[in-house]
Amino acid sequence: MNTVLAVLTILLPFGYLAVWADYLWLFYTDDPRARRTCSRAGAVLVLLHMAALVVRGLGLQRLPMGTQSEFLGALALAVLGTYLVVERRLRAKQTGFLTTGAAALMMGIASLAGPGTASTSPLLHDPGFAGHAVLVLLAYTALSLSFLYAILYLVLARQLIRRRFGLLFRRLPALETLERMSVLAVEMGVPLLFLSLALGHLWMYDLAKRVPPQMAAMLSPWDPKILLSWVIFLAYTAGLVGHRFWGWRGRRMNIMAVAAFVAVVLGMGAVHHFFPTFHKFPTLDGTAPADPLESTLSLLDADPSSRSLGEGR
Repeated sequence: MNTVLAVLTILLPFGYLAVWADYLWLFYTDDPRARRTCSRAGAVLVLLHMAALVVRGLGLQRLPMGTQSEFLGALALAVLGTYLVVERRLRAKQTGFLTTGAAALMMGIASLAGPGTASTSPLLHDPGFAGHAVLVLLAYTALSLSFLYAILYLVLARQLIRRRFGLLFRRLPALETLERMSVLAVEMGVPLLFLSLALGHLWMYDLAKRVPPQMAAMLSPWDPKILLSWVIFLAYTAGLVGHRFWGWRGRRMNIMAVAAFVAVVLGMGAVHHFFPTFHKFPTLDGTAPADPLESTLSLLDADPSSRSLGEGR
């Protein structure tokens, strides 16, 4: 099994490169052979990558997102998988070269980065945290694809206004299709974000029972990052309601989608760097000091008798 996993690890970056080349071939030539093969090749690659991650996770007994290369690989899989769902729903393959190109780039960087030093964070061994982290990854991947499609909408609309009918204009889907792709990505991201928040809250309350009282006091639903995540969820939900019931369409809607995602990135960056929060993800490759919560969980895992500190409260 280790041999199979090693072979897959070596071949996966080349698989992503091949899928990207197939979509690029489709974009430049609109060849029927590329149209037939690109989606199938992408689906096979997703299944192989998922199998490799499952086998690796079972072997390591943790979520395989503990190093930079593991995280980039998981992100590449999320991008490709989310794109294929959108493509299948709307039968629009012409934007595939962009998303598969991004996924191939991430896989290439992950391969060049090497295996790294696996994080020993006990959070990666916790099923509750693992489920929460995977849902967060999928949710924000979907929202990032919505941002990409909104950008493409605005670029194509600008070309129409300026009457520039080049290759991009000829190959990209119609404006209406690009808008539907952006909205569909949000429709995928919003439920995933809600599920990640719900599971995160359940995991947080369960964790509070397993740590000492002074550490449990840090676990608050009023944490800035949690509050911002709820604001993001409500904002995107309002956008979907406006699109469906209030006629939010066209250029203005896509400008709002771009502005919303930029605000998400800036807001998360500001909260992470300038506000106190217990919400720290496991350190990748040990490049930063261990988080106090992770250190406490490590002690609990090493000495099961110390769990009574939390359970006896």
